[in-house]
Amino acid sequence: MVYVSLFEAQTLFDLRDQATEIGVYLEEVGQEPPVVRRLQAALPGYEVDAWDTLDPTTRELMAIEDQVMGVFGLVILSIAGIGILNLMLMAVFERTREIGILGAMGLKRWETMVLFLVEGVLIGLLGALIGSLLGGAIAAYFGRVGLDLWSLYGSDLSDMSELMGLLGGRLYFRIGVDVFVQRALTVAIIAALASLYPAWQAAKQEPAEALHYV
Repeated sequence: MVYVSLFEAQTLFDLRDQATEIGVYLEEVGQEPPVVRRLQAALPGYEVDAWDTLDPTTRELMAIEDQVMGVFGLVILSIAGIGILNLMLMAVFERTREIGILGAMGLKRWETMVLFLVEGVLIGLLGALIGSLLGGAIAAYFGRVGLDLWSLYGSDLSDMSELMGLLGGRLYFRIGVDVFVQRALTVAIIAALASLYPAWQAAKQEPAEALHYV
């Protein structure tokens, strides 16, 4: 694969002031269908295609990547849920006498359950907030500076010369605010689900027995 300037290519192939292909780059993936339809209507004598029809392999690889990242995300959320579950169970066992005191003072079972559910959700939201701030800072940095792919992979990218010619040597991060909000809500839901069993354990304790817990 050899990349040359447009003038050199026209001279080499004796196509003065001509071009065999024009690439149109859009801001986001997914905007191609309406643009292709408008170009096809405006240029009836030309072949107009999007990248996913010209190279369906890349589309399949992107779909596989999305599936793999979804599995990784599920594993990470499961680990976070197990951590919150363990933390809340320890909190219930360590506060058994306090739970008994609250029950003796008139706190209802469902109020005790809500108390521990709120605590679990707050732990999840705090973790999501810290993670979003750190992730946002990292994404903002690499979105401005870019990630140097050649320094990471070096000669391993030699077989991807066509792709690297289109992407360049750097990869720039971009994450929307909606993604952070969605992830934060997901973590809050996972935290609430993980806190259900510990909250139920706390709510079912009898005040008389809990007060004598050592």
